[in-house]
Parts: sequence; C-alpha cells; structure tokens
Amino acid sequence: MRINIYQIDSEKDTNSVKFIGYDETMKHGSIISQNYKCVFRGDVDGDLEAVYSLFNAEERPGTYQGHSLSVSDIVEVIRDDTGQTQPGSYFVDRIGFEKLTDFDPSQCAEMDGVRMLMIQPHQTPVVTYVREKLADLQRAVSDHCEEAYIEYTYPFDDDCMLLGNEEAKLIRMEGNRRIGDSIYAGPIFVTRDDGEGGLCSLTDEQVQKYSEMFAVPENISQDEVQSDCGFTFYSWN
Repeated sequence: MRINIYQIDSEKDTNSVKFIGYDETMKHGSIISQNYKCVFRGDVDGDLEAVYSLFNAEERPGTYQGHSLSVSDIVEVIRDDTGQTQPGSYFVDRIGFEKLTDFDPSQCAEMDGVRMLMIQPHQTPVVTYVREKLADLQRAVSDHCEEAYIEYTYPFDDDCMLLGNEEAKLIRMEGNRRIGDSIYAGPIFVTRDDGEGGLCSLTDEQVQKYSEMFAVPENISQDEVQSDCGFTFYSWN
C-alpha cells in the first residue's frame, strides 16, 4: 500500500486540535489542510491498522520524519493493490479511522530535506525527501532504522547519483535493480551531486526520467545478489 502521512504543524495549530479526536476537532469548524505537514511518503504492508502499528514501533521506515502516529494525524492512501483499503485520506481517531472528504493534500507543507527518488525492492519509484544529515541518510538506507554505511555510486551520464547501503549484499538485503553490470540490493535513492560535496534536489525532468527508467520492479534472487558481491556463502545443517 502506497501512502503519505501528514501531521499538524504545532506552530500553525491556533485551535489547539493536535492530538484531538475527530468529533472534538469538528467542533472548531473543519480540518484545515494548510495546518498539516507531510512527514512520510512510501510503501507499507497491510491495512490502516498495520500502518498505525508500524509507525508506533521503533523499527519504522527510515525516511519517516514525524512523531509516533497519533490522533489527529492523517494517512493518505494513494493505492492499495490488495483492495483492502480504498484510496483517500483517513483521520486517525481515538478509535479507528475517519475517512475525510474535504482534506486537500496539495495544501500541506512538504517534507524537509532534499527531493530524491526512492526505489525499494519489488516497488515502483516514489518521490520523497531526506534531510541532509548523516543520521537521516543512514536511516534511509538501513533495514530497520539502524546505523548504516552509505555507498555513493555514479552510474548515470548526468549529475545524478545513487545512495545505497554499502553492506546491503553482505547483510543479505533483497535484490533491487540491475544497473549497468551491477546488482543493487536494499533501498536506493536517486539524488544529485551539488558539485561541492553535498546533495541537491532532483529537477522535475530528472524525477520523470528516472521514474520511467526504474518503473518496472525486478525479481532478483538472493543467489544472484550474492554472486555479484564477490563472496560465496555456505550453510551447514
């Protein structure tokens, strides 16, 4: 299920409705889209209850920029290939979720950081943002928000590059994409080199270019991943 998550910006919360339930919020008139900020864009497994559990766990997705998922937050379901949840915006209530009809995600503030294209194994690309801090970049390429060694590679013919996990193959992350003569495993991010040792956001044209390039997920076996890293792994029963 592909989702976006929005949380109220405390500085804009003039009605003090952050962490307040749906009925209490509506007593103030309506849910104000402009008071919300996006804190996550990506793919998750399961239904809305699974989303609630995941974003209240320590091992939540590494690109998440918010607090634990709570009352007054909004989960926007972009698509659910299983058909369990209809697309739309869902208010996290005290019990369950309330589907909204007048929430406008385009009015919300964007995530913080550099605009990148996130490519996960078995998923189509999604545009997200990652703050340019070492800890945030490490979490982004990790498996369960642990510290990770970041690998920078330059397989393209422009100023774009890939961020990945240097140990992805060694720790047996899933195969992701074949690029050139190499197999990439684990999450990878297309971003840009600013020419001064930092990162900068992708242009609209680059987002389109690399979204099309990596539009089709690939099935890469663990044997293929391991054969590409130059090591042979044996197991004994």
